[in-house]
Amino acid sequence: MNEKIGQVSQFVHDYILETGKDHEDEPWGPQYRWEHTLRVTRWAWVLAKEEKADIERNVISALFHDISHFVSKDYRKHGEKSAEIASTFMLNAGFPKDFVEDVSYAVKSHVGERSPKTVHAKILQDADTLDRLGHFRILLFGKTVNLSNLETVKTEIQSFLEYLGKAEGGEFGPLWTMTGKEKVQEFIGVYRVVYGEILSEIQNTQTPGTYI
Repeated sequence: MNEKIGQVSQFVHDYILETGKDHEDEPWGPQYRWEHTLRVTRWAWVLAKEEKADIERNVISALFHDISHFVSKDYRKHGEKSAEIASTFMLNAGFPKDFVEDVSYAVKSHVGERSPKTVHAKILQDADTLDRLGHFRILLFGKTVNLSNLETVKTEIQSFLEYLGKAEGGEFGPLWTMTGKEKVQEFIGVYRVVYGEILSEIQNTQTPGTYI
């Protein structure tokens, strides 16, 4: 592995686990946040190769993107805080100034920026979205929802399917890469099939007297 990427990876891992130690028992705790970071990073690598973009810049941007998750007072501004942490680390580690500026901008703009100005920023937004809609979310749903209350499960699934419809309609912003667009459509298709079948099974969870 590239030495710089290795340094950043270790720093981000340690920072997230240390700052999130008071949230270790939560479903969305530091271990999840680190694993989310790893999945986003791999997507950034995939997209960077497809877009013929600088892999090192994209991978490091993805590693840093949520580093401030447990220290940002305003989640809507965690991109800015993560960019500050990233910039300080990279400058102290001797990264070139233009590299630091590119990565910091991508990290900062992954939250709330509707028109990112660089390919690195666009790839990071797409990579983050791909993990947000990835198949792993099916497992996380089972972990966070009270499966013993079928009405609650039904409500949560219906709410998520509505969310998917909004995402598909571009309400949360566009996908910038062709690979990102294709994968999101694939994910949404899988969700609709899986959750549609689960809703059907919930509907059929009845005493025999209701259907015999």
